[in-house]
Amino acid sequence: MNTHLFLLINAQEQASKLFILFAIFCANYLIFVPIVILGICFLLKPVYRQLIIKIALGLAVALFVTFVIRHLFYSPRPFVLNIGTNYLNHDKTSSLPSQHAVFIWTICFSLYLNYKKQFKALTYLCTIVALLVCWSRIYLGVHWPLDILVGMLLSFISVYLVKKIWFIRSKSFK
Repeated sequence: MNTHLFLLINAQEQASKLFILFAIFCANYLIFVPIVILGICFLLKPVYRQLIIKIALGLAVALFVTFVIRHLFYSPRPFVLNIGTNYLNHDKTSSLPSQHAVFIWTICFSLYLNYKKQFKALTYLCTIVALLVCWSRIYLGVHWPLDILVGMLLSFISVYLVKKIWFIRSKSFK
């Protein structure tokens, strides 16, 4: 099923060059949009500082677990197995879970679980960015759909744990 879904999303050999360039932009550079926005907001509005701390803690947990999984379990990328087409140069490192998915979904879930109402526009923007980044990684042939799904799940669990620990710690200081 993972291979079948990958082949449905992956770019075909006759794909439009312009669409391939759009996907490469999404895969490599779009992920910086929320980072730049959050960085500017961090400097301008103190309310964003606690959010960014929570995002950083969630990222630390999620990326550590990603590092461990990738070093204990090697999952070859689609192009390593000569499945589909590859339009993005990438090392033959383990693909599970997708670090890009972990990174962008950790930001999204931090907003969803902590500040959805206060930062509604930013939450929607991050979701669109996350979907485009994840789609492009599959479309360009460097990730399986399962890599993205595991990255999302890992991000959600990490953010949820940070939120729970933050809540417990904040109650103990009162």
